[in-house]
Amino acid sequence: MCGTDLLAETIDSPVLTDHARSTPVFTVYFENDVFSNTDFHYSNGVKLSWLSADLVGWGQKGWRQCMVEALPFVNRCDGQKNFGLSLGQHMYTPTDNELYTPDPTDRPYAGWTYLEFAFVSKTRTVSDTISLQLGIVGPHSLAGKTQTTIHGWIGSAKAHGWEHQLHDEPGVNLIYERRWRMFARALSQRLGVDLIPHVGASLGNVQSYANGGGTVRVGFNLPSDFGVQLARAGSIGGTPTDDLDPRVSLKHNFSVFVFGAADGRAVARDLFLDGNTFRDSPSVDKESFVADFSYGVGLIAGRWQFTYTQVRRTREFKTQTGSPTEFGSCSVSCAF
Repeated sequence: MCGTDLLAETIDSPVLTDHARSTPVFTVYFENDVFSNTDFHYSNGVKLSWLSADLVGWGQKGWRQCMVEALPFVNRCDGQKNFGLSLGQHMYTPTDNELYTPDPTDRPYAGWTYLEFAFVSKTRTVSDTISLQLGIVGPHSLAGKTQTTIHGWIGSAKAHGWEHQLHDEPGVNLIYERRWRMFARALSQRLGVDLIPHVGASLGNVQSYANGGGTVRVGFNLPSDFGVQLARAGSIGGTPTDDLDPRVSLKHNFSVFVFGAADGRAVARDLFLDGNTFRDSPSVDKESFVADFSYGVGLIAGRWQFTYTQVRRTREFKTQTGSPTEFGSCSVSCAF
């Protein structure tokens, strides 16, 4: 198969989708600043995500079916449909976490634990996701206890300021994101490159923003999905869109690729910096625009996918000093 034939097969011409449509995916995300030898700002994140196999319909009845069908973007007739469910926890700490009374000009201690429900509609070139996060910020997120326990296990210094964290507050975020898989090119028989731009927005008392960016992937037997994602709002893992994906392919079930990505956010609300909505709490003046720049590597062996991403984030608040936020993100997923 020549390079142009591969491109035509993977993007422009019809291919089988039976295995891809019947394959759910479970993904575990783990993010931590230990990968950049730091211990501040976005300190840790864990997310467990399950994305269903393709659904003929949303499987609801009565008013629930009417409600789901009223959602914009995710009810196209020509696309696969998936339902996703996630459980996640994120924790944030100031630069100097050895202080018993935190610096008021530094970001406050904060934890966020949530459930996320996602509706996905996709073709081979476009993916739309609408998700709803419901959770709790504050002591009952258990983020402080989680960090203290883990630091005890690994022998790290204890963060002393969690008693000054943000107060308990229920959190709700409604998120939308669209991704395109485009400009796919075959560099050789199995070596390819593609571009995956995205736009999105979040509206809620925890985070409100509009974002946009993109990912470039280069590799051997690129998966037919919409790229590697971080453990953030709207990320739910990715199921294959066709049977050429190495996770379901009967001929080519191995892939290795590298990628680079950027995402910029115009931020209207960030509870982790702005402080509690209805109570006085620690807070700092946030930056109106924040960007993430990342690079990484992915490996697929059979139905398993492993990725590592290194992320560097621009300044998030006006009094932020020292090194920018940097962390590593690992994900392991299984298509079963």
